[in-house]
Amino acid sequence: IDRSKNPIRLTVAGRALLPNALELVRLARDCEQSVKILDCPLSFASLHTLACNFFPDWISHAIPPGERVFTRIDTSYRSTDDYYMALLSGRCDFILFYREAESQAYAQREEFETLSLGHDELYWVATPQLAEHCTQSDGPIPWLTYSRSAQLHELSRTQVSRHPQPERLQRVFEATVSEALKSMVANGHGVACMPHTMVAGMIEQGELVRLYPQMEPDHLEVILVRWLGNHNTQAQALWARLAGA
Repeated sequence: IDRSKNPIRLTVAGRALLPNALELVRLARDCEQSVKILDCPLSFASLHTLACNFFPDWISHAIPPGERVFTRIDTSYRSTDDYYMALLSGRCDFILFYREAESQAYAQREEFETLSLGHDELYWVATPQLAEHCTQSDGPIPWLTYSRSAQLHELSRTQVSRHPQPERLQRVFEATVSEALKSMVANGHGVACMPHTMVAGMIEQGELVRLYPQMEPDHLEVILVRWLGNHNTQAQALWARLAGA
């Protein structure tokens, strides 16, 4: 901290340390919270996109509401490594993820087990008005993207590379979560690659349209991962049920 000025401020080194310091504070709070939870919830670490759009319907079938199992979902992790460290440390029982190269490297290790839960599609969307502008104009196309820390940033690269006029794409906004991009797309701020489960209803209602329908969408596989060293009996029972389904 630079105390030579008023108000005091962070030094260059302080600014570099800040993200890790914030993460340490978050982990400390997680530790405090974990000893307060005595009823041991069934805990999922999930991508925000899947937590909002896939998990509610899936968990309703995986655990019938009548069973009333206490479940918890956490979307605060920032990287694939963070998710798997949460699994190994016991902070979660399962990871709910899209299958991709980085997560696949972990999933192939003997101490982890993976189940495929379903599939989704990733494609370009925009409002009808912006879609018309994109086809009738030769100007820049406002592009809404995922931040580099978001798993969908990597997964959307193929769609970006297939864009018929990539030189027209002009990045105007980025976000770590799809919900933020969805709202920006719906308000006409730009085009974006979005999972089908997020935008299907808006397409049916005419609020959004699929761009470049001639392009093949990217197929996303939704996976559930567990660590074999986990001893939560409820988690083991759920896995056995899913594996036997």
